[in-house]
Amino acid sequence: MDFLFWSLCSIYFLGWVFCCLSYFHVEQRVSIWGERLLILGIVLQLVFIVTSYGEMNTILFNSLSGLLMFLSLLLILVLFILNFYFPDQIFELVLPPLTIFFLILSVLISDLPIISPEFLDRSTLFGRSLLIAHASLSMLGYLLFGVACFTSIFFLYQEKRIKNKTLLLKKVKIPSLGFLDSIIFKMVVAGFLFLTIGLLLGINMSVSTSEGAPRVSLRQLLPVFTWSVYSILLISRSIIGIRGRNSAIWSIIGFSVAVISFVYEISLLTQRN
Repeated sequence: MDFLFWSLCSIYFLGWVFCCLSYFHVEQRVSIWGERLLILGIVLQLVFIVTSYGEMNTILFNSLSGLLMFLSLLLILVLFILNFYFPDQIFELVLPPLTIFFLILSVLISDLPIISPEFLDRSTLFGRSLLIAHASLSMLGYLLFGVACFTSIFFLYQEKRIKNKTLLLKKVKIPSLGFLDSIIFKMVVAGFLFLTIGLLLGINMSVSTSEGAPRVSLRQLLPVFTWSVYSILLISRSIIGIRGRNSAIWSIIGFSVAVISFVYEISLLTQRN
């Protein structure tokens, strides 16, 4: 199993290196080989998930390591979706390293349960399906917010370079500021939609599984606060016309709130166990 895992990480790393070379105007077939290696990595990761979590006889979302494993797989799948709609952009520079990071973190972190045994015992197949849909859609929303955040950072860096009249490496293909701004907006809109649906499913689960009036905690309010930050960004862009630098900064703030929410969730799991 260790051999399969490290082979998976190595294939993702080589695929990332080949994809990065395409930004230096290396032959097109190098980029193609990079994408093929990433696809091979997806296949190996699916094999790893089936063998590892099948042996544990548990659903993928029942542990923190499983959640991180799913997050790494979702990252690389999102990469191919983004490349389909925005070919030859900066996503191949950022997402594969994040995939490798979450992969390694998933095997290093302690296997903390994130679903109470009581819920698993009394939940039906439909209830577990709602849980998987809630987790998947919410994580997809956060991932797209993360893409918007990294694009925002690149936007601010590129803007500073242009103002200072210092060019990046001349041989590197760099998107325009207008195109980066449009990517930020599209990623925020898509992430907002997925997070909204995920939150609605989570609220429905909370109401249906609670006895009496559902109790509201800080843990439940933080995702709502994240949703509120991005809703303000979208409303401001529609009404006030906020764009460019201000939009990028607001996107970074929103993702920072999402990261704080995730870290707080992990701290609660650590204290509980």
